Amino acid sequence: MREENKTMEENKSGILKKLFYFVIIPFLLILTIVLIISTVSGLNIFQEAAKIPVIGSLFSSKDMATTSIEEYDQQINKLLAQLKNQEKKVEDLQSELEKKDQEIATLQEEKENFENTQVEPGNENVNANDQNETDTQWNEVIKTYEKMKPQSAANILAQMDETTALNIMTDLKEDTLARILEKMPVEKAANFTAKLANQ
Repeated sequence: MREENKTMEENKSGILKKLFYFVIIPFLLILTIVLIISTVSGLNIFQEAAKIPVIGSLFSSKDMATTSIEEYDQQINKLLAQLKNQEKKVEDLQSELEKKDQEIATLQEEKENFENTQVEPGNENVNANDQNETDTQWNEVIKTYEKMKPQSAANILAQMDETTALNIMTDLKEDTLARILEKMPVEKAANFTAKLANQ
């Protein structure tokens, strides 16, 4: 009986030794390696563990909560600053868009005035004063296109009727015309170039 008790005790101690050598020591070794790697990489395992629902209550502390609130405050301040910058950009773009709309409206009005004063073929009853006034208005329109940004002029010329656009382009300076054609869609620029070449 004593021998049986001895063998049972030896078996129990053998199982405990095996459990100690094959489970506990490797677990502690892995845990140590994980802690070292997380520390080197800058990851706080205790903060991450605090996020886990059940285990988090073991690791939560006022210091961690305070740090999290401070971090959130910093993030909120950064986001608010970014939002203000974006709002300012939007306001700048809106004011620029309003200026462009006014410029387009003015040019369209000038175009309509010009078209209304244009002499129709076959109507030779126009006196010299009307002709001079028409020439002056036409020169003003050309000067306006000369002063405009090439992109704006290209947009307007692309939208107006082809005959008027060609008449305006014919009277523009060569370098101004080149800059405007650069800003036009390729098909429109090719069409206008071909027609200007045939004039």
